[in-house]
Amino acid sequence: MGTLQGYRYFIGFRVPPQWYPFFQRLAVAIDQPIRLDLLHLTLCVIEEVAERDPFVLRRIEAAVGAVRLHSCPVNLNRVIAGSRGACARTWGRQDEIQDFYRELVRLLRACGIEPLHRKSGLRPHVTLGHRPCMPQVLPIALQWFPTELLLIESEVGLTKHNLLSSWSLLPPRQPLLPFGEELIAAAGPARRSAA
Repeated sequence: MGTLQGYRYFIGFRVPPQWYPFFQRLAVAIDQPIRLDLLHLTLCVIEEVAERDPFVLRRIEAAVGAVRLHSCPVNLNRVIAGSRGACARTWGRQDEIQDFYRELVRLLRACGIEPLHRKSGLRPHVTLGHRPCMPQVLPIALQWFPTELLLIESEVGLTKHNLLSSWSLLPPRQPLLPFGEELIAAAGPARRSAA
């Protein structure tokens, strides 16, 4: 058993249980011990302190509790393993999750909360483990739509996560379709009146 080194508070998404078998197979393939119940995607760390913060939930509730955010797709398509452990990462465009992150940060900053460790922005990933393993990159294809935004207290050094609160997310926004004025004008009179 480890030794408690302090508390880290973060906001993120948990990997849905239906993906646990997939991640278990990944862990076997890269020879990485894995705790399926701890799998998550951290959006931002809010605080790292030596003592438990009894007011963190109240502060986060003030920032995000009254707002209903829309979910966004989480697309993971490669596992990177090596001397620092292994993680599943995104690749390519990730506009929706970046938009979600920017909106979350805007809400937090409006309440005086500055996310830690994100000077270069969000680099979405799910950590699979920290044990050094053989360097490799594995292609995967995994997508999920989170249904909740979570506030988690991590007991650093004990590998323990305490769920402090969750907020339901609205369904993802429908992308804008390319139905401009030119397309409507090109349609016949009957089609224009129906539009």
